[in-house]
Amino acid sequence: MKRNAFFLTIVIILCVVFVCPLNLPQLVSEVRTAKEANTHAAWKTEAAKSGASLYSYEDNLYYAQTPEENIIPIGKSLAFVNNEVIIYFKDGTSVEKKQELIDALDAQVVGCAAILNKYQLRLSDKKSFLSLQKLCTELCQNKNVAFAGCNLAKHLTEDAVPDDPWTEPDEEYSAAYNWDESKIDGGNWWLKATQTVSAWDYAEYFHPIRIGVLDGGFETNHEDLQNKIKYPSKCYERTNRPSSHGTHVAGIIYANANNKIGITGICNQADLMCVDWSPEEKVQYWSTDERIFTGVIALVKSGAKVINLSLGAASAFEEKNAFSWNFSMNFEGIMFSFMTASLLARGYDFLVVQSAGNGSKADVPCDSFYNGSFCSVTLKNAFTGWTRISKQDVLNHIIIVGSCTSAHNKTKFYPSSFSNYGGNVSIFAPGSWVFSTDLTEKGGYSYKSGTSMAAPVVTGIAAMTWSVNPELTGAQVKKIICDPQNTIYTCENYYNDTMDIPSYPMINAKLSVEAALHTLPNADEIFASQDFPQTQSGGQIPQIGVSDQKTIEQFRGEIGE
Repeated sequence: MKRNAFFLTIVIILCVVFVCPLNLPQLVSEVRTAKEANTHAAWKTEAAKSGASLYSYEDNLYYAQTPEENIIPIGKSLAFVNNEVIIYFKDGTSVEKKQELIDALDAQVVGCAAILNKYQLRLSDKKSFLSLQKLCTELCQNKNVAFAGCNLAKHLTEDAVPDDPWTEPDEEYSAAYNWDESKIDGGNWWLKATQTVSAWDYAEYFHPIRIGVLDGGFETNHEDLQNKIKYPSKCYERTNRPSSHGTHVAGIIYANANNKIGITGICNQADLMCVDWSPEEKVQYWSTDERIFTGVIALVKSGAKVINLSLGAASAFEEKNAFSWNFSMNFEGIMFSFMTASLLARGYDFLVVQSAGNGSKADVPCDSFYNGSFCSVTLKNAFTGWTRISKQDVLNHIIIVGSCTSAHNKTKFYPSSFSNYGGNVSIFAPGSWVFSTDLTEKGGYSYKSGTSMAAPVVTGIAAMTWSVNPELTGAQVKKIICDPQNTIYTCENYYNDTMDIPSYPMINAKLSVEAALHTLPNADEIFASQDFPQTQSGGQIPQIGVSDQKTIEQFRGEIGE
C-alpha cells in the first residue's frame, strides 16, 4: 500500500514538473476568474436577500437605491448616505483581499462596477459625516485601495426652464421657418445660428456613431423619435418613464429627418442609447451619485462616444452655504474625475457633455462649478490615482456648455439671462427658445429654454464632427469644436451687466466638420473636388448663405421647425 502511494506521488510530481508548467498560468487564471465570478454572484445574491433595492444593468454593473431615511442633509440640497461608502480597489486585488477588507468594515456589497473595481458598501452602523470622512481617509491608506469616499446625494434638477407647450400654427410654410443662415430666426434658429444646415452639406462623409443620453425618460413612440431610442440593457428599457425634458433633449440630437413632420435633429447618422436617471416620482427626493455613475458607465460600455448630461445641482446653490458647497463639489470633482480616468485607462474613448446649469437658488447665474458631477472637475481637484491618466487628459474629455440667445437684429448673441458661466465652461450654444419634440400629451412639440437645451446642441455637433473621422480621439474632437478659430459668433455679456461674465465663443457645426475633414488623409482631394468654401481662420467670418436646395429638401421637416 505504501509502495502504491509512493509511486502515485512520483507520478503526480512528474506531471507537475513536466506537464503542468505548459498550462499552469492558464489553469491558475481560470481558477481565479471562476472564484471571482462566484464571489461576485454571492455578493449580489446576499444583497438582494438582505432587502437591498438593486438596479441591475448587467451581472457586475448595478447599484442599490438608498432608503431616504439614510440620506442626511448637509445643506438644503446636499446630503450624504450615513451607512455607505464607495471604494475603488487597485487593479489586481484578489477577491480574498477585497472580502477581508469588507469583513473588517462589517459591510456588505450592495453595488458593483467590476470594470472599474468600484463597489458600493453598506455598513452595519450609521455614522456621522465626519466619521465617514475619517473612515474613508483611513481606507485610502490601505495598500489595496485606490480611493474611498462617501456616497453623496444631491437634489438634481433638469437644467431647463419650462415653457408652455407650443403647437404648430395652422398656416402655410412661411419665411419665419426658412433655412437661410443669414436670417437667424424662426423655430429652427438654433440650427441656423450654429450653421448646422451648412454642415449637412458634407453628409456623404459622415460615418455611424453612437450617442449616449442620460436624462429623464423618453417617449419612444413619438412620431419624430420612432425606432430611434435604444437602451444599454432590458433593465434600462423597463425603468424608462417618459418625460417632457428627456424627449425634448433627444429630439434636438436625433429627431427624424426627411419625414415631412415636426423637426430635424442634428445628427441623424447616429445611434441613440438612452438612460433614465430620474428618481422614482413621489418616492425619492434625493439622487445619489451612484445613479449617475452607473448610468455613465453603462453608456460608455455600450459604445457611446459622446454622452449628454442635461442635469445639475446649481439651481439649489446658496451663497450663505458656500463652504459646504465648496467642500461637496470638490469631492464631486474627485469622484467623477477618477471614474473618467479609470474608464480612459481601460481603453474607452469618449466625451462627456454636461449643461452648465441655470443659476442659483437666488435665480441669478453662478459659477458652473456648483452644478456638480462633471462640472465640478478642475485641475486642482481632479484625481487620477494609479491610472497613469493625467489630470489634463480627464479635462480634455469633458465639455461644459453654457446657453446663449440672440438679440437685436438676430446677428448678436449673448449668454442667456439664466446661464451659468465660469472657468470650467468650454463653449456656448443656443439654449433659449429651442423648439424640439415633447410628450404627445403636451402637443408633441414645444419651446424650452435652459442649458439643458444648449448641451444636446453641442453633443449633436460633437458627434457629427467625430463621425467625419472616427480615428480622432475624444480630446481631439473637443479641441476642434471648442477652438475659437472654428467659430464665428461670440457671446458677449449683456443681461447681467452687474456681473463680471467673460465672453465665450458659440459652437459652429460647419467649421467644426470642415476642421475634421482636414484631418483626413485625402482632405486636399475632398476640398478640391467640391464646390464648398474653404475654412477661414484668424477670426474671419466665412460667407453665410442659403444652403443648396437638395440639402434643404433632404433634412428639413415641414411647418414648426
